[in-house]
Amino acid sequence: MKSLTICLTPEEVEQRLSRLGIACSFSAEEHAVLSTTPIVNRADRVFAFPTPAKNQTLNLKNIKTCLDGRHSKQTSIFEHSWYETEQFMTTCCPPGWHVLFMDVLAGSIQQSVNYLDSASTSDLHLPLAAEVVLMLLLHYEGSGEQLLMKKHSWCSDVASLNRHVTVGAFGRNGIFISGHPAGYASRGLGICPKFDVLVY
Repeated sequence: MKSLTICLTPEEVEQRLSRLGIACSFSAEEHAVLSTTPIVNRADRVFAFPTPAKNQTLNLKNIKTCLDGRHSKQTSIFEHSWYETEQFMTTCCPPGWHVLFMDVLAGSIQQSVNYLDSASTSDLHLPLAAEVVLMLLLHYEGSGEQLLMKKHSWCSDVASLNRHVTVGAFGRNGIFISGHPAGYASRGLGICPKFDVLVY
């Protein structure tokens, strides 16, 4: 099976986030450990990137502030009052490897947030909103390609009023963060799942 995986090193993550004005620093030990490439055995387009234990800057609130202060409207998170006081905005991206599909699963389009529960895909999980945003920004900074231009991905974060967070529509006005009821479905909404990988 031919893998279409993009896998960033800790150095590349540091460099790309630095160009976006987002502080990110790996320890010497993390540089050594996380330089080992994950084993990915999928034909789908997959994006893998590590994040450090020192992850206090890697939450949506801080990322948005950094992007607003230094970069164009395109590399930003679209301004909307609904999410400003939501707890998920301060959830930091956990340390370690993050391996996400770069495109929504075809079968997940127009499905509810619970699609993976019944899709016989026990190795796939909903990503955090912070993981999807970091994937979009890191990939764009390295290639200029805007993933999820016409799609949103369900995320595991739950906002007030029991809304489930979605991320996508990465266009000229930046990245959109939305929230929908669990049973909501749309032809523009699917899942860019994440999955666990082996690292040797």
